[in-house]
Amino acid sequence: MYEKARSQATATPLLRAIPLNKVFDFRSASDTLTDARQNPDIAAPAVFRAVFHGFLFRFSSFQQLESELATPAFQRWIDADRCFGDDVLRYSLCGFDLSRLETMLVQINRTLKRNKALDPGRVQGRIVAALDGVEVLSSFSRCCETCLERLIRCPQPDGSIAERIQYYHRFVGCQIVSSPLKPLLALEWVQPGEGEDTAALRLFERMGELYGPRFFDILLLDSLYAQAPVLRLLDRLRWDAVITFKQERRDLYQDALGLFQTRSADLVFEHQREGIQRRVQLWHAADLPFTRDYPRLVGVVHSQEEVTRQKIRGGQPYKQTTLQRWCWISTLNDKVFPAPLIWQLGHLRWRNENNGWNDLTQNWALKHGFLHACRHRPQAASADGKPHPVPTRGLAAVVLILSLAFNLFSAFVLLHSKLFRRDHPTLIEVARQLYRSVDKRPPPIRSPGDGSPASS
Repeated sequence: MYEKARSQATATPLLRAIPLNKVFDFRSASDTLTDARQNPDIAAPAVFRAVFHGFLFRFSSFQQLESELATPAFQRWIDADRCFGDDVLRYSLCGFDLSRLETMLVQINRTLKRNKALDPGRVQGRIVAALDGVEVLSSFSRCCETCLERLIRCPQPDGSIAERIQYYHRFVGCQIVSSPLKPLLALEWVQPGEGEDTAALRLFERMGELYGPRFFDILLLDSLYAQAPVLRLLDRLRWDAVITFKQERRDLYQDALGLFQTRSADLVFEHQREGIQRRVQLWHAADLPFTRDYPRLVGVVHSQEEVTRQKIRGGQPYKQTTLQRWCWISTLNDKVFPAPLIWQLGHLRWRNENNGWNDLTQNWALKHGFLHACRHRPQAASADGKPHPVPTRGLAAVVLILSLAFNLFSAFVLLHSKLFRRDHPTLIEVARQLYRSVDKRPPPIRSPGDGSPASS
């Protein structure tokens, strides 16, 4: 009874509302997390829970989290014996074990699918995921051993142009886009000297090992991935793909466009969504060889779209119409997925950018740079027997914890929140209201006798 009463007293209202422990086994999973420090006063699970709490309520910096860390009730929830500052957070996260964080993310996503949270929105019974490259931060001064570099032309005070080296980090991330709940699945960091497509191939291999071949069925990709190595790997992993196609010099592109120019559109229709009116002409060709070196048969869908949007200029509304051309290649069966469905899947990829990575950037402080290029890191013995700083893993750890908070908060709001279903507030407003409820702790229960606390 005492342990039950203690757990209810130390948990915040939000974390009691989210079925973290009952459904996701959150407490036990976070207890397994470790970092590179030796015998620390503040354990790695406490650091993780503190950072997770900060991301859950959209804190914009570690300094903002310090006021929470001074609260005894919050210290009890994260299992910390004392207050600590952002220096402890940084020192711990620099050497965090990323594999255990990734395992935690995979288990949460598996639980969501097992509980059928990803079933709404299936396309012909298939779950659809999308891949995209995301730049996290950039700097002209601070860099680490894994930073990417590029030359930026910068105007000078005298009007001249000088080139400066800019350091930045970029990763490739995968996310479910077909369901209302869009959990982040996995990410792979682009290493110095390689391209985004190389990191994507590593991510495909790891996702096959982490989730298996049937966790999702269709992958939406940008034109960068219209390559034979990518298609070979997707065939081996048994994932179908819809890829935006822009390489005008490719033989497949030229053959398909030449074929479409000789005939009128196969289908003409109008589509309206979110105030945008589209008049679409579609052409489709099936069973075309991808390349001469890799003659895998694919389908090609080409669209010409008149897109009309409502604009306002000088306080007066007006309509603006633009012409767009799109082309996609597809490995799907054209009898099950006709051209209009491929067109819908091709445009579905933008939901990944607008409702996924763009949401994380605008509303979750993804590009804040919580932790980058910290020189004060835990020491570990190397091959020469001398202690050296561990490889910096702070930025990757922060992004993984942010992904965990994003997935769990989205699951709570979309699947459990009566406030969201009834009033339809924004997710930011839901986070604010939940945070305000954290400080509303119930008064102590006392017996009607001498005022001593009632025994449980």
